Amino acid sequence: MTRRAWVDSVVTTPSGTPHRLCGSIYAACHVLGYAYSPRLLAHDPPPTTVDVAGRPFPLGTTNVSQAVLTAQAHELVTRSALRGVLVVLPLTPAPEDALLAVHTPAYLERLREASAGGPWDGEYAPVTPATWDAARLTVGGVLAAVDAVLDGRLERALVHARPPGHHAEPDRAIASTYLNNLAIGAEHARARGARRVAIVDWDVHVGNGAERIFWDRADVLAVSLHQRDWYPAHAGDLRATGGPRAEGCTVNVPLPPATTDAGYLLAFDELVAPIVRAFAPDLVLVAAGQDPSAFDPTGRMLVSAAGFRALAQRVALLAGEVAGGRLVVSTEGGYSPVYNPFCLLGVLEGLAGTDGGVPDPWAGDPTVRAAQGPADDRVRDAVAAVRRAQRRWFT
Repeated sequence: MTRRAWVDSVVTTPSGTPHRLCGSIYAACHVLGYAYSPRLLAHDPPPTTVDVAGRPFPLGTTNVSQAVLTAQAHELVTRSALRGVLVVLPLTPAPEDALLAVHTPAYLERLREASAGGPWDGEYAPVTPATWDAARLTVGGVLAAVDAVLDGRLERALVHARPPGHHAEPDRAIASTYLNNLAIGAEHARARGARRVAIVDWDVHVGNGAERIFWDRADVLAVSLHQRDWYPAHAGDLRATGGPRAEGCTVNVPLPPATTDAGYLLAFDELVAPIVRAFAPDLVLVAAGQDPSAFDPTGRMLVSAAGFRALAQRVALLAGEVAGGRLVVSTEGGYSPVYNPFCLLGVLEGLAGTDGGVPDPWAGDPTVRAAQGPADDRVRDAVAAVRRAQRRWFT
């Protein structure tokens, strides 16, 4: 698992331009792996429904996780200056044995049959004929990114794909997620020889999948920063710190609404960074949801595109400290059609350490200006509560 094992090799950017890597350029500009495929857009689920008077009632005219969100963000990336530092990673469907490292055979069969028109019972997770293939393709992107990083062909990679995965549990789909992309990636890395893997999840919702899957595992650290008292309710509690064999390997960081950029950075610096340093992983995985953004319809956390850039910079530096730079980032939630693309671009800018040349068109909006305000006492109290709960790391 050496770093920078490929030198003077030619790769292809998203625009199709050959791009020559050399050791010195690679070290300076942080060339990034980038996994994306238009085939993922075939998974475009119908609106989520709730039961009202015994009949389904649609929540809006489109699904909150509609495919156009992924396409829009990719289009912005290809128009930015970052296109010259992105190495396109191939997406192939993940093999079933990789999925079985996390999910039960019965669940996988149920998902496959549902995509073929069979019955389905996912929680806010409708299926289409394309769901099974798209979900496996997204996992395949994560596996390709993990392989590229562990092989030393790349230091950092981002998987821009849907459906997302961090809510998926071994035996059920939840909230637009069907296969737990990063959990499968962590198991793949472990099978390849990584001793310890850290998952950092900054999606606005609880990373319940990793909490359940790795609850009693000391070789995987699962950190979830999320809006407190939000979704899903069965996970994410401050006092949920892992099973008897893995105390402290589950870290929940419930944050108050309107946490702001500064609040997230405070939580990262005071909690995430010291815990990950102490855990000393061989690989860092990030569930990079953009739904904490200032305009997201599913959260109220008030983070700007600049805030996402700063978070990505922080996690890249942290991976450099503790994991030889080995870092794989995968998109999760993010549902604002007017702001999500700029937030994703911010993440890529932070990982690349360079400006994409696309200004935030909402920079002057009062909501975005509020997102760039200071952290308040509610956030400091939340951070202090986590430190008290996580006695393994803070004594």
